[in-house]
Amino acid sequence: MQINLYYFHLIMRIFMLSVISILCLTEILLASGANAQLLQKKITLEIQEGSIAEAVKNLESKNILIAYDATKYDFDGKRIGARRFSGRPLREVLTYVFKGIDLDFRETGPYIILEKKVPQTPGRISGTVYDERGLPLIGANVRVIGSKSAQTGVDGTYNMELPAGTYVVEISYISYKTQRVQGVKVEAGQRTALDIAMQISNQQIENVVVTSTFKKASVAGLYAAQKNAASVTDGISAEQIARTPDINMAGSIKRISGVTTIDNKFVVVRGMTDRYNQAMLDGVNIPSTSMIKRNFSFDAIPTEVVSSVVVNKTATPDMSSEFSGGQVSVNTLDIPEENFTTIQVGTGGNSQTTGKDFYRLGERKASEFFTFQGKENRLPDNMLTWYWHNEAIQKDLPPPGDDELGNLPLNPSNPNGPRYRDLDAIAQSRRLNSDALSQYQLKGMPDQNYRLSMGRVYNLPREQRFGFVASANLRSEQNIVNFNNVRGQELGLNYLDSTGFAQNGGGISYRFMSAMGGVVNIGYQNPKLKVALKNMYSRVYNDSYNEAYRLPYKDVGSQMFKEEFQEPELLALRQHKLELQYQLPADVRLHVDGTMNRIDQEIIDQRKLKYNLTARIGDQYYFQTPNIGMHSKSGVAVVDDDSRMWANIDEKAYLWNAALSRMVGEGNPVSALIKVGYSGWNRHREMSVFRMLPFKKSFDEHNQGYEIELPYDVALAPENIGAGVQQAYYYADRNGGAIFDGRMTSHALYAMADQKQFNGKLRLVYGVRAEYFNLLNQQEEYLAKRYPNGIPEYVKDDIEPSEKGWKLLPSINATYNLTPELNLRASYAKTVVRPDLRETSLFGMYSYELNGTVSGRNLKSTTIDNADLRVEWYPSPGEIVSVSGFYKYLDKPIELVQDENPNSSHDYRYQNQHSAKNYGLEAEVRKSLGFLAEGTWLDNLFLYGNGTLMKSEVSAMSFPRYVLEPEPGVHSERRPLQDRPLIGQSPWLLNAGIAYWGDLAGVTVNYNAVGYRTNISSDQPFKAEYEVLPRQLDLQLYARFFKKRAELKLNVANLLNEWGFFYQNSFSDFEQLRPGESGNTLGYRLIGDLKYEPNDGDRKVYRKRDGRRLNLTLTYNF
Repeated sequence: MQINLYYFHLIMRIFMLSVISILCLTEILLASGANAQLLQKKITLEIQEGSIAEAVKNLESKNILIAYDATKYDFDGKRIGARRFSGRPLREVLTYVFKGIDLDFRETGPYIILEKKVPQTPGRISGTVYDERGLPLIGANVRVIGSKSAQTGVDGTYNMELPAGTYVVEISYISYKTQRVQGVKVEAGQRTALDIAMQISNQQIENVVVTSTFKKASVAGLYAAQKNAASVTDGISAEQIARTPDINMAGSIKRISGVTTIDNKFVVVRGMTDRYNQAMLDGVNIPSTSMIKRNFSFDAIPTEVVSSVVVNKTATPDMSSEFSGGQVSVNTLDIPEENFTTIQVGTGGNSQTTGKDFYRLGERKASEFFTFQGKENRLPDNMLTWYWHNEAIQKDLPPPGDDELGNLPLNPSNPNGPRYRDLDAIAQSRRLNSDALSQYQLKGMPDQNYRLSMGRVYNLPREQRFGFVASANLRSEQNIVNFNNVRGQELGLNYLDSTGFAQNGGGISYRFMSAMGGVVNIGYQNPKLKVALKNMYSRVYNDSYNEAYRLPYKDVGSQMFKEEFQEPELLALRQHKLELQYQLPADVRLHVDGTMNRIDQEIIDQRKLKYNLTARIGDQYYFQTPNIGMHSKSGVAVVDDDSRMWANIDEKAYLWNAALSRMVGEGNPVSALIKVGYSGWNRHREMSVFRMLPFKKSFDEHNQGYEIELPYDVALAPENIGAGVQQAYYYADRNGGAIFDGRMTSHALYAMADQKQFNGKLRLVYGVRAEYFNLLNQQEEYLAKRYPNGIPEYVKDDIEPSEKGWKLLPSINATYNLTPELNLRASYAKTVVRPDLRETSLFGMYSYELNGTVSGRNLKSTTIDNADLRVEWYPSPGEIVSVSGFYKYLDKPIELVQDENPNSSHDYRYQNQHSAKNYGLEAEVRKSLGFLAEGTWLDNLFLYGNGTLMKSEVSAMSFPRYVLEPEPGVHSERRPLQDRPLIGQSPWLLNAGIAYWGDLAGVTVNYNAVGYRTNISSDQPFKAEYEVLPRQLDLQLYARFFKKRAELKLNVANLLNEWGFFYQNSFSDFEQLRPGESGNTLGYRLIGDLKYEPNDGDRKVYRKRDGRRLNLTLTYNF
């Protein structure tokens, strides 16, 4: 074997350098070690009474070299007493000599350096004291032995500032065992959290003291909060949120058992979506953030100011009852536990977007990155709508018309209002911005995310505290989504897999989002009072431009077309809440709060445009013929019209609550917390819409039809607008203006008891809530414009949707402690989910994905009987193994239903079904692997998973229609049992993952899959539509450095990048029932199954794919 001499010499050099380096390092370490022995050196010394200067000279005579600045320290004037040291460490001698002087000493080589002491920042100890129910214990005495003491406030918390050191803390309260916690370590400038779980004492006279270590007491405190909830509850704390890489609450919420999110915004609990879940912010019901349905977008809430998220799956009388799946309550901080300042900067992108061509209509303004639209895109002031009178139709003249038409009213619904001669429709048309119709090409930019958060706490005399939390955030995203839309195809046809041009409805959605907001919470607390003012403001701006080539699937023999749809939408949410907790005499606790929240929603120039095929040359298609309407088409279905639309919703709500609670029988074998209260709210929601439709003359000078072959931005440029042949203008739809003016009011009285029996093993929380509800949605102004010749009988029942009356809602929750770590829970609760004002509006809001309009009618509340049984085991804090069974009966559930009338197939309406039953199983496991090797990195390695299996049976009603017999009115009949999930519900749901959450680094891999769920129902079940959500595989990484002040997070989401799709079952999956088998109404029996099975003829009607997302965020804590 030959050896290359060059490499041999190189290896030898490296070896020699390594040996030299090791020897040098060894020398340094040995020298350092020798010097480090100086303060431990034992000396014998006799100090005479006199000055410190004399003692220093005495030390120097022993070859103890002391270095200091003699000009700064007057050692001659400082005196010490005589003392003899025999074989004592030098450190002990120096401590005696410089006792009482503001000096520190340290060794450096052979010298002892004297320097001024640096003032030490005190640390703090704080936490919550819980009673045997897991409720905050008010007035408990917390004493640091040998130091100070404090009492817990009205929220059960305490907070004390202490010098760094190790302490013994004693917690006591009458009728409870005194807890003595040893080894409580407080570090300078740091907070030590210590939650305490108190135990009832069986001794009536003697004080029983229980001694434990800090670790053991902390574990018990965590258990108290975790396992003693009154109802079936899951949640995530601020500490757990801080250990995950999520940047908004939508990401954090999906880590809770039985919860998943859709589009990383909307929450599904136990497979029940949107309208059967309730969103709460600081205990206040948040209004819907959608113009079409009832839901809330949780991505509007940043994580930094959140103290906890709790998902209540069963109800107690003191809770709002408007849920069945779950009540998702996000709670924000008021007085922080410690001071903090956080800056966050992030960026990211999408595999289908970043750096790719990005299109939109209208020039993008820089202000859009801050959620503000340009003034030129808003609807000009003082725009007027008009009605096409027969006389105007015959002459084909828009206002002002001619002398004969000039005196006609613009709207018959307002006969004394403006006349035709008062409006110049051409001049009004020229006021609209035509640049908004021009297509612009941009590049997909990286996502951006900025956040600044801070919190301060001030400890005042007499155990008073004042603090605040403030946060501001700004972020923007761009996404390109590929989709295919073939909704409307006839039965038996399946165009989605077609390869011909435009046949499969292929399109691209270019989506831009920006969001900004702020939170300012202020709190004051003393032993008997806590006051908090919580304020949140959030703005979310979404602007999506969609471009697709499609066929008219109802008549595929007609020409293909190109469609453009752009919808800029702004959501602004603000909430202000003032809450007070006060300890009254006789141990009565008072809780009072009042809230104002407001939602403003705007659609700012929605552009719905279509271009028909102009020519085909070879394989090239040219779409240059805009779908400009004519007066003969006014009042035709919105789906067929090209239009520009502005819409506004303004909702104001005032909410209030007052409650009194008191413990009775405390210290006895049976004790109870009695609570009575009153709550109420008033909501006022107004909606207005203004639509402008491109119109032209019906015929040319030869009385022939014609087309304008100019793009919209040219045809509707101000200089080209007119009412002549080959000219276009805007018809201001007569229905524009106020759509509805709705009000909802609720008053609730409740009484409940929280009772412990059998030595605390059995806990019963029971009571009743009496709730009054009043809904009135006024729509006369809109209907008068829609039906100028009189409102027809078939809609009169829906003119003023209303519901009024009281409901009694009892509930009981029983918890039995089989062992300290094992609970058995059983519960029953009656809840009620009210119709939303949007769901009772007759106005059809256009949905691009459905290619149809969504409207409502006079609906009734859904009353739900809920029963739960659950076994839960808590191996250790933060861990759980649970199995639950649940049953729900829904009376009059509300669903979105497609009108099966062939002439109305693009109409979707909300309606009450007869009833539905849901029952299922839910299981959760969240376990650390630390039991394999305690005290190792395995303590921070978690396996978690949760799943739900659910069966749903819906007793449906036929689509409500006006009939003359047997008596005039809107009529709907029972349909045979439809074996499908209720709308929004999935038969199964699975979340699973593995996570390592260390102090310095962590990684999380999360998998989510959901079964098919009903999207749209129909009493012709083969027209019902189901959604299959794509499976999600997400990866999160984080690292902390600079003493854990800095954190770098990497999120990689949607790694599988699967298509999500909607489908309809084949007609062959159902058997038609004949009269006599199902009453007077024909129905269908399921003979196949509802799963997507293309080999059986099931067909997709819509699909989309979002792309893989990557986000990198740097956070620094000052």
